[in-house]
Amino acid sequence: MKKWLSYGMCFVILAGAAALAISSPDWLSALIVGVMTAIILAGEIFGVFPLIQYISGFENAMANIRKAQELQSSMPWIAIQRLDAFFGQKLLDHLFEEYREKAEEERKNGMIIDDIDGMINEEELALRSWQGVVLQIPGTLTGLGLLGTFIGLLTGISSIQISSVDATLTSIMDLFSGVRVAFYTSISGVILSMTFNITYKIIWNIMVRDLGIFVSMFQRNVIPSSDEQLRYSRKKDMQQIQDRLSSLPKYGNYSLANSGESFQSNAGSESVLMPQILSGLQNMEFMFYLQPRYDLNTQKIIGAEALVRWKHPRLGMVAPSVFIPVLEKNGYITKLDQYIWERVCSQMRDWIDAGIRPVPISVNISKTDILALNIAEVFSELIHKYRLPPRCIEFDIAQNAYLEARNFVLEFEKEVQQKGFRIVVDGFTGDFFALQSGGGSPGADAYKLDLRFCKENDRINAIAEQARSMQVSLMAEGIENMKQMSVLRKNGITEGQGFYLSKSVAVEEFEKMMSWGQDA
Repeated sequence: MKKWLSYGMCFVILAGAAALAISSPDWLSALIVGVMTAIILAGEIFGVFPLIQYISGFENAMANIRKAQELQSSMPWIAIQRLDAFFGQKLLDHLFEEYREKAEEERKNGMIIDDIDGMINEEELALRSWQGVVLQIPGTLTGLGLLGTFIGLLTGISSIQISSVDATLTSIMDLFSGVRVAFYTSISGVILSMTFNITYKIIWNIMVRDLGIFVSMFQRNVIPSSDEQLRYSRKKDMQQIQDRLSSLPKYGNYSLANSGESFQSNAGSESVLMPQILSGLQNMEFMFYLQPRYDLNTQKIIGAEALVRWKHPRLGMVAPSVFIPVLEKNGYITKLDQYIWERVCSQMRDWIDAGIRPVPISVNISKTDILALNIAEVFSELIHKYRLPPRCIEFDIAQNAYLEARNFVLEFEKEVQQKGFRIVVDGFTGDFFALQSGGGSPGADAYKLDLRFCKENDRINAIAEQARSMQVSLMAEGIENMKQMSVLRKNGITEGQGFYLSKSVAVEEFEKMMSWGQDA
């Protein structure tokens, strides 16, 4: 219904333009209105008809999702993968094929699958349907109408002669003819401009609405959003660790059996995990992986973030979401952080001794660290012990630390910056106002914008513009696709990290990546 209604609207405006051209009072008006008609026809072919096809494609896709649920109620994704044409529209099917291949690769690698609206979205469809050009058509039609007005008046005025009565009468007739051309083309331009603009906006909004409904239906019934997958993954990790720890014997005075409740809601989680964590620290089971930070223009590694990992002898790799909350709750996070800090500094020294020029490594500093430790003194001792320049180490301080312990964090900033260390606001949501309220602005060297909180391009544009006005340096984390890279570069954000560029890797792998970049 929507498809044929949209086609009907296009036909009406095109027929109206043709009627105005045919009914023109003279050849000049007919020529100008004819050009307007040709422009409208081109706009409908290249800009409006694709939108109508997208609308039809989304309807087909939603129908296919319903059919897939009937065939494979528990796993509709399997049935959808077997379809040759999910949308029944060439462009959408091409984009969906790219998404399907990427999703399967991410699934095999155990990664969070990207949201489908990262591949099929308003920006992509606007680009493919020449929206930037189509939006200029109403103004062009109005401009042609004004051009006809100018030509008509100029023709009429230039023909005025008063040498004789007959010449004067003829001149008056020519003047009226010119005024008629001016009036006709001007009114035609306004009418066609308004009707084309209204028609295009109606069809575009229908398409955007159907896109939103499709994405919502796809995420609800086929592949959940990345945020929902992350929540499920964390819950699954917690349950697996709980089940496996329950099978272990008692350790010291702690019982490793559990009542069967989730770690997140169980007050006994600490007693289950803490003996294992303490043992892990003694046995050097904790390590750090490195997520490379890139120059987005040259794609070269210019830094990295150290991320803690726990390789349990029986459980294998334990997700940070399992043990970090327990450590933060009881304050033991400071012991783990100090352990990782020293491992990072030791590794930097090993690289330098091996002739490898290291890039700066950022380490995470928690609110608890700042409140409980003299971090400036700790790192002064570390860089002296391992003979490192301060520029080798950067401090990532979570945005929440600024909100919850502002005065302590600001004092810490000044102290370590005086010693030559660089400060980065980690997990920045784009809310400059929240960071500046309460007295005192962060003196950080850079803000690491978390793209999980900035999905829309307009939001990134606004944050980047605000950062420029405040003379604040921005970098990005959580880069998941090329479109985000493009938006960041357009806004002058040239440093970033994320799964699209590289996942976190073991030290040995990062060393190879760093060496390749330096050899190049």
